Amino acid sequence: MIILPKEHGVWAMLAVPFIVGLGLSQQSWLHLPLFLGLLFLFLCAYCLLNIIGARNGVDDYKKWSIIYGALAIFGLAVPIAKYPGILWLGLLVVPLLLVNIYFIQVKKERGMLSNFSTISILSLGVVASGYLSLGGFGNKLWLAWLFCVIFFMGSVFFVKTMLRERRNISYKYLSWSYHLMILIILSIISGSGLLLVAYLPSMVRAFICYGRSLTPLAIGKIEIINSIIFTICLIIYF
Repeated sequence: MIILPKEHGVWAMLAVPFIVGLGLSQQSWLHLPLFLGLLFLFLCAYCLLNIIGARNGVDDYKKWSIIYGALAIFGLAVPIAKYPGILWLGLLVVPLLLVNIYFIQVKKERGMLSNFSTISILSLGVVASGYLSLGGFGNKLWLAWLFCVIFFMGSVFFVKTMLRERRNISYKYLSWSYHLMILIILSIISGSGLLLVAYLPSMVRAFICYGRSLTPLAIGKIEIINSIIFTICLIIYF
């Protein structure tokens, strides 16, 4: 049986940053093996992290970590051979992975800091993708990475208030405060109405949807629409 993440949101966290980086400049056929390589690298890491925290089914995780790892090497070989600078991103991934490992060991892998670490790693897809487009690391790529991290942290707050923490009033106010704060800060420092439009739907759905009995499927559809709006606005902004 194929092992895949149960959290559907991670697929958006993988795809959106990469697509944003893809839209920053000229596209290349190398983006396809790069994306597949990063996808399988994530799945490999997912299996390895589950080996640390799993009480059973470890053999399956070991098997698929090897399969995904081999596919990741195959996919990344040509892009890295042509653009070896991508490997520098590994220096950022390692300490973030150590954070995830720590929280898995203390049984708090769903905590906000652990989520922040995961989002920070997955959002590096915009830097890797943009590196192929621009031929180097620029301020624009790191700014796009930051915008992606901010956006997906908002998604984490939203989903928690709708599911696991839906009866936790403190999470409600934490989520609302976060979304309001992001819009206020962006309105002060950016001066871009388009950037505000990218984050406005996040705030609207955080306020309107709270307290409603929505299924995970309905929440997922809302997040897909929100992610599409964010992606389009961010590409146009840059």
